[in-house]
Amino acid sequence: MADKKITELNELTDPAVGDLTVVVDDPSGTPETKKSTLQKIADLLASLSQTLTNKRITKRVSTVASSATPTPNADTDDIYTVTALAEAATFGAPTGTPTNGQGLVIRIKDNGTARALSFNAIYRAVGVTLPTTTVAGKTIYIGALYNSADTKWDVVAVASET
Repeated sequence: MADKKITELNELTDPAVGDLTVVVDDPSGTPETKKSTLQKIADLLASLSQTLTNKRITKRVSTVASSATPTPNADTDDIYTVTALAEAATFGAPTGTPTNGQGLVIRIKDNGTARALSFNAIYRAVGVTLPTTTVAGKTIYIGALYNSADTKWDVVAVASET
């Protein structure tokens, strides 16, 4: 292979963990060009940790106006909002792959008419009662935590606007 500048090399669009990359070791002392696998670099990056101080974590919010089967997605929703429920609703089991202890908030508001509510069996009330109906024009919050040992979304909070 002829000598080439890095910028002249062909791009690898599907790297694998066993692929090699170039590393300059000790750049401020005695620089030496070496090779490393992408796996070793990935392992190094995974071992690094940071403490976040005074940082905001923006919640992932998904919104639907109305649905007979509203279904949150555990991979993309921290808060699932129904803004104008216009029919009876049965909340489906969240799609995606939740992690143990992952939180989910469901916020429900009807379109000015009370609507019947029901929930897939994966939602388990713990110390609370799941609502069976909305109150016309009022907001309901439901807070749940994923319990991987039981494969359930444990509903631990229910609050309704008065």
